[in-house]
Amino acid sequence: MPAPPDIFGLAFRDFLDGNKKEELLVKIDLFDAENLPVAYFFRSYNEMPEWEQLVLDQCHGRVLDAGAGAGSHTLYLQNKGLDVVAIDISAGAVDCMKERGVKKALLQDIFHLENKKFDTILFLMNGAGIAQKLESLHYMLEKAASLLANGGSIYIESTDLLYMYQEEDGSAMINLAGDYYGEVIYRLQYKHWKGEPFFWLFVDYENLKYIAELAGLNCDVFYRGEANNYIARLTHQKDTI
Repeated sequence: MPAPPDIFGLAFRDFLDGNKKEELLVKIDLFDAENLPVAYFFRSYNEMPEWEQLVLDQCHGRVLDAGAGAGSHTLYLQNKGLDVVAIDISAGAVDCMKERGVKKALLQDIFHLENKKFDTILFLMNGAGIAQKLESLHYMLEKAASLLANGGSIYIESTDLLYMYQEEDGSAMINLAGDYYGEVIYRLQYKHWKGEPFFWLFVDYENLKYIAELAGLNCDVFYRGEANNYIARLTHQKDTI
């Protein structure tokens, strides 16, 4: 069987070739399909939302950008003089980052990254979803903790999808015997190319904090948005002893 298309790689390649107005079709099982401009992944610092700017302003030392995409966060930090390693599982995205000038772009997932330490680790753009399922989040955070230098910080973004299930009286209709309500299935399409469906995780803050503490990390809210999105800052528990 042929390999599934690298949707991000195809879209990013087109953008670099001058097709600036193309869009991705994003299908999620809980939502209506949406069009996402490919240009969104090529934003400058001034075009980024406030919460991303705030996190980037906090970055220091050696930085890991997990799920770096087109590398816009990495490039901003690199231009500030920071040592940044950008990783992504899309070969086309990695090629795009290298073409844009990212010095250290690796075709790599965080689960298999070894023998490195970082002062700042980024999981932006709902990066908690890299875990895919709630049961895998502990493993991802344990891995991130093993890569985090003493005194370092992990910034992880997610959104609480509970609002999708809320009734008018404020109660929520959730099947407690079913899958966690923040586990969704994505499918991406670019032009005629259709990607394989994949799991993505949106985790509520209380679950994130509990799982982070099990992984030996303190967890505090760094930013809370108006659309149920938030960024948490995680640090080694031993750093506060």
